[in-house]
Amino acid sequence: MKINKKIINKIEGEATLKIEGDKKIDFVQIEFWQYHGIEEYLKNKNYMDALVINPRVCGICGHSHLHATVKVIEKVFKAKISKKAQIFREVTSLLEIVENHIKWFYITIYPTQIKDKEYLFKAVKFSSKISKAIAILAGQFPHNSYMVPGGVTCDPTYMEIMRLKDLIKEIKEEYIKEIMDENLTSHDLERFFENLPKDIGKSLNKFLVLGESNIFKSNGDYKNVKEERNKSLSKNALYNNEYYEVGPLARMIINKNKNIKKIYDIYSDSIYTRMCARIYEPLLLLDYIEQKLSEVDLCEPSFLKPNVRNGKAIVAVEAPRGSLIHEISIKNEKIDYYNIVVPTQFNLASSTKENPSPAQAALMNEDIAYVDSVFRCFDICAVCMSH
Repeated sequence: MKINKKIINKIEGEATLKIEGDKKIDFVQIEFWQYHGIEEYLKNKNYMDALVINPRVCGICGHSHLHATVKVIEKVFKAKISKKAQIFREVTSLLEIVENHIKWFYITIYPTQIKDKEYLFKAVKFSSKISKAIAILAGQFPHNSYMVPGGVTCDPTYMEIMRLKDLIKEIKEEYIKEIMDENLTSHDLERFFENLPKDIGKSLNKFLVLGESNIFKSNGDYKNVKEERNKSLSKNALYNNEYYEVGPLARMIINKNKNIKKIYDIYSDSIYTRMCARIYEPLLLLDYIEQKLSEVDLCEPSFLKPNVRNGKAIVAVEAPRGSLIHEISIKNEKIDYYNIVVPTQFNLASSTKENPSPAQAALMNEDIAYVDSVFRCFDICAVCMSH
């Protein structure tokens, strides 16, 4: 059996694929060979240090790590926050998801089929506007730490909220015009599939959403997640000892989105359905953000001082690539234990031919020429994976 070794790069980090098979993929092992040791580094640090360290797990979804970090600390402290602070956190976290989806589409997966570099500039244009919108509430982006136990550090004026609303409206109108409209019409997506079958990359057809949010309904309990080591430096994540797909397609299926369901009924959990779900999700999120910003009461406090306590807690949030879990133990204001489970551990786990992970299952029995596109439709977050 011939084994091909392929390096899949992304903005940060890389994955190694060991592909068994000649023209057809018989099996593929997925390896990550970086290790950062963030969880070890957090031990004996003050709990507030996690707000600065954890966003640096990843340069492209650091906001999700900040959101999970502050929520898990607040769960230990039994802290309350104002509705205003909750809305601001939701808005910036969802904007990060929108930005990630656009970057993934045009920078990560699009070049596997379309070599026109003009599309990179489209991603940069949207990313720039979204970063400006996030900065109104969160300051610098990425790696901000504006969420703190008890609320947020910002206190925007009425004019700043108006500016934010205008930016969201502008981003949404341009998204509908240039990327995908409410009827899922997307010239760019159809061009991507001009020479690529839409029904390849079918996976396990099992979906999981664990994040606690007002917009995504969950279908599982993160306490049933366990990690196991694979042959590289990363860990696999399983739910009730089985592999599940997490991310935008899982969120659409679990939340019974009618538009994506029509495509799913034709193509099942193929690369086309997975890409449609991810490109369509920003429209839902931008609608939700507009609605939440209309509910902001600027007279509410941004911060309510919490009582510091000892204890343990675990939370899950929905990040761009799927469910993100943070777990902490705090003793005398110090971090005694910290554990992070990232979405890539679910989707890009490296298991066996008999019990494959979502990405492995999607690649098996496909033409070897489709490796890049099928693998990248799950997205790669090597730095999160090797945290």
